[in-house]
Amino acid sequence: MSDIIHITSVKNRSYDATLNEPLSFFQELAQESGPRLITGRMCLDEQGIPCVEEYPHLPALVAASCLLVPVSGDVVSAVVNDGKLYVTAVLLREDSGAPLIFSGGNVPLHIVAPSLMLQGTDRVEIHTQQLSLLSRTSKWVSETLHQVTRSLFVRATNAHRKVEYTDEVEARHISQRAEHSLAVNARVGSINASAVLKIDGGQVHMG
Repeated sequence: MSDIIHITSVKNRSYDATLNEPLSFFQELAQESGPRLITGRMCLDEQGIPCVEEYPHLPALVAASCLLVPVSGDVVSAVVNDGKLYVTAVLLREDSGAPLIFSGGNVPLHIVAPSLMLQGTDRVEIHTQQLSLLSRTSKWVSETLHQVTRSLFVRATNAHRKVEYTDEVEARHISQRAEHSLAVNARVGSINASAVLKIDGGQVHMG
């Protein structure tokens, strides 16, 4: 009587149908286990791509809900699904004193709230190509205010300016035009011209 031989098929490693290359163990594990929540520390792989230490072969993608950009060394919470790893939150930062970087990617970031306060104990800087401020009432209070610009345009229906001590204006040419009337009042006044002083009018009253 001949011996009965049992042949058992051995499951080979999975292959990517498009690249025809074997998938890594971590990608197989991610695909077979389904979505799951993990925590780990951020790092960089051999090519300098951000990843999580426990899943070095899965590039770390920042989820849309994670506005704080994770950096190497941070402890993060992530979701692994379909062979991809999405960082959802930064739990602990490697350097607590490093600047916080919030990123909205390539889409606009809108903040809507009844009241919004931005406070910087040291300084606040805004860098942009265009800045627009639309407000019914605007108030600026400062001990010293410096404005530097190539061109300055100010337009108002009524303007009132009060200077307690000295008001100085320096320019190569000064031109003032009043369509109706111009009045200059002072206890002591003087007009000095080193070359020519001209006073012209239909009537000139002195004294």
